[in-house]
Amino acid sequence: ASKTATFTKALADAAKRPVKAAAQMVQHPVDTVKGLPGGLSRFFDRVGSGSERLYDAATDESKSGSQRTEQVAKSTGQLTMDALGYEQERRKLAKQLGVDPYTTNTALAAKLDEFAKVAFYGRVGLNTLISVAVPASLVITSTSVTRDLVYDTPRGDLIVRNENALRAMGAKDEQIRALQAAPGFTLSAQTELVEQLGTLRGVAGRPAVVTLAGTAKSSDQALFLVRAVRMLAKQHAEKPIAEIHAAGTVFAKRRDGRLVVPAAVDYVAWTERLSRFANRSDLEAKQRTILLTGRMSPRAKKEFEALG
Repeated sequence: ASKTATFTKALADAAKRPVKAAAQMVQHPVDTVKGLPGGLSRFFDRVGSGSERLYDAATDESKSGSQRTEQVAKSTGQLTMDALGYEQERRKLAKQLGVDPYTTNTALAAKLDEFAKVAFYGRVGLNTLISVAVPASLVITSTSVTRDLVYDTPRGDLIVRNENALRAMGAKDEQIRALQAAPGFTLSAQTELVEQLGTLRGVAGRPAVVTLAGTAKSSDQALFLVRAVRMLAKQHAEKPIAEIHAAGTVFAKRRDGRLVVPAAVDYVAWTERLSRFANRSDLEAKQRTILLTGRMSPRAKKEFEALG
């Protein structure tokens, strides 16, 4: 698409267009946020939520004064760009490609930024230009409800929505902040986790899952946890769960007393580490079930069956 005449012209227009709002963002980001027109009153929920992130950035003692200043300027500038429509263009483009608009894949994120900025500053729609085969590994992995929320909800609104839902479940602000800061959890993955926890209405222990999620160091860890909760949500719809636990991994106890451990993995081999897990005292119960998306080695199956 970047080689087409339409894109080239839009790129040139974006480069030369005297966008006063953009200049204002860069030169006076804090004043710009304070001076947003009253017609954007709905945005202030998002600015309020964003201001807490700005405070965190401004008081981060692990960074130098100049680094904190740069981070605050960058954050306020992004808030203003979001309000003026850039973020909407980026989400629209991601939706067309079927990818996560909040992806941690640096190559994909850079291309989303490049095209969204041309659409935003160049005032051109890119819908007719895009035709690409996206690798399966980059396709967004979530339920249709979450995909709709991620693609159609402004980022700030989505953050506020997730925060309110987590507080309603009993999660504390520090747990919520840790989840938002977890390197492995994109906003999309956070939203999927919140949605799945929401289906476990009345189940005790959900805030503990939020705490565990806040420790995720990679997208693999985050997705493993999200899928585990999704499996428990499905189980709850069929056979109600009484409580959920999060100690190293997520497991649950059904109302009938059965312990359920979800495992969103392709293959389980019997190892010393798995043996320690299978013999944990907090996983003891008269009746136990493993929910597995893949399969077990013959040895693993034999050992688990021997343990009941």
